[in-house]
Amino acid sequence: MKIQYQGKLEKILTNERLLKKEYTQYHRNIISRMVELSSVDDLSEISTSPPPIRHKLTGTYEGCWAVWYSKNDRIVFRPIGEYNIEDIKTIKEIIIIFVGDYH
Repeated sequence: MKIQYQGKLEKILTNERLLKKEYTQYHRNIISRMVELSSVDDLSEISTSPPPIRHKLTGTYEGCWAVWYSKNDRIVFRPIGEYNIEDIKTIKEIIIIFVGDYH
């Protein structure tokens, strides 16, 4: 899947040193989730079982999806490009908009 990043997230999530500095305790988990996201062809290939527990969000993050990297923390992303929201197999490009605890 093609991944884009919002704001400074690209600098942090693509640099292991900065990632470890910013997310010390969970940097390995984040790396695992990022590898999973980048290695699949579409969103349907990301499991809804632990880990990574892919799920659709509501409320503040309506129209977004998330994957867990810890009990309370998520990588939140929004589909971009051409896709059918009713068919997650069509979601092949995302933009990561938040990493952390949104609860």
